[in-house]
Amino acid sequence: MPDIKNTALVLVDPYNDFLSRRGQVWLMMRNVALSNGMIAKARSILKAARDRGMTVAYAPHHRWRPNGLTGRKYLHPTQFMQERSHIFAEGRFGGKFLSELAPADGDIISSEHSCSSGFAGTDLHPQLQARGITHLIIIGLVTNSCIEATARSAVDLGYHVTLVTDAVAAFAPIEHDLAIRENYPRIGHQVTDTSTLLESMGA
Repeated sequence: MPDIKNTALVLVDPYNDFLSRRGQVWLMMRNVALSNGMIAKARSILKAARDRGMTVAYAPHHRWRPNGLTGRKYLHPTQFMQERSHIFAEGRFGGKFLSELAPADGDIISSEHSCSSGFAGTDLHPQLQARGITHLIIIGLVTNSCIEATARSAVDLGYHVTLVTDAVAAFAPIEHDLAIRENYPRIGHQVTDTSTLLESMGA
């Protein structure tokens, strides 16, 4: 485990619409999230990080708001879906963080990413750099889209990246399994599970 002072835990998109039973997308997310115990494991990592004084950062997805994507010439399919469904609506239940994974005072909350990577078009990188962060542990949603994209950007920016196979979830088991088996080892410097990570953190 690297120096805690240089390490940040990054939570990507832990919204109610993904993870609450009342969320718009929970029915699509629940098979993987329940089978791997994603919520409880993410919570245990978050608690361990806080207990050790580690920097915690949030990389939130664009919240739907009227005309929020006006001026974007080519909408990605996920953006088109968001415009139709109003998922992660600003000021509504679905666009708020799941209470058990919510930010605390002193956490970094970056500006919103509009599509996939938590770094693209946001202030996440300068906020991490201001704290001297060199190592990232990335957890959250979705295994094979925003987590992958955020991790790839982090590597390009020079961070050491740890990916946690059971503190993420996807819409379908096959998407999740393929991502953690085939893609994660090609992206991250370290790929681990929650139990091993917590042990390395002394939790």
